[in-house]
Amino acid sequence: MRPSPVQFVLPRPGKAISGMMIAITVLWVGLALSINWVEVGVGVAQFMAGTTAGVLRGQVWRLFTAPLFHDTSSPGHFLMTLLGLYFLAPTLESRWGARRMLIFLFGSGAFAFATQVAVGALVPKLSQAMWFGGLGMIEAVAVAWALQNRDAQVRMFFVLPVSAGAMVAIIFVLSVLNVIALNHHTPEGLVTPFGGMLAGWLFGDRSPLRRFYLKLRLRQIQAQTAALRAEAAVKAEAARARRAAGPPLRVIEGGSKAPPKDKRYLN
Repeated sequence: MRPSPVQFVLPRPGKAISGMMIAITVLWVGLALSINWVEVGVGVAQFMAGTTAGVLRGQVWRLFTAPLFHDTSSPGHFLMTLLGLYFLAPTLESRWGARRMLIFLFGSGAFAFATQVAVGALVPKLSQAMWFGGLGMIEAVAVAWALQNRDAQVRMFFVLPVSAGAMVAIIFVLSVLNVIALNHHTPEGLVTPFGGMLAGWLFGDRSPLRRFYLKLRLRQIQAQTAALRAEAAVKAEAARARRAAGPPLRVIEGGSKAPPKDKRYLN
């Protein structure tokens, strides 16, 4: 009896991932056409792209718009972001829901670029004047997915099967090699991938921040439960005391009285 062939099932992205992929694609196509063919739209690109000087001046929105903007002269740049979202993020969305998935994507992308700005300010050789792209966001998705699916395997380049841990190790080693080589040709910057991996660990299900939040929330619920139980005990004790004292009776004096002389008061 021959073993059944292994079936490769493509993932089914939910609303959050589908919306993000559509937004990135439409944005790239629109900007690529306007910049490369009509020679307009440069202002939009400059507004969305991240700049270290701009963020340090308070232009914080760039941390959130830069992950959506990709190199308009390189289709592979935005396609790699789409592939990372398509193959890894649907599992997370099915567990988290659309709302948390979008918060994770934008939060991790902003955190990754904020790490690039902070480390670049401390180490000038790692600084980059302009940065953009979804690499930091995808690194966060990869780490969060790997921590959630430790026993799963992925097919690198659609052929080579590797474990989730090995995938993260390969990503980390490649990022380290880029730093050693000072490869500033990466649009996202040299530090952004490490910020993305850190965000995936901090904001995922295995996050120490999440464990701290859940413990804090548990303590709050326990305190509220204890207060309600104490209040219920006080009410029960008061009810028992009332029952032990007997019903609240009034003594009404009996006996007949002489009718009043003025008969008008009888009615």
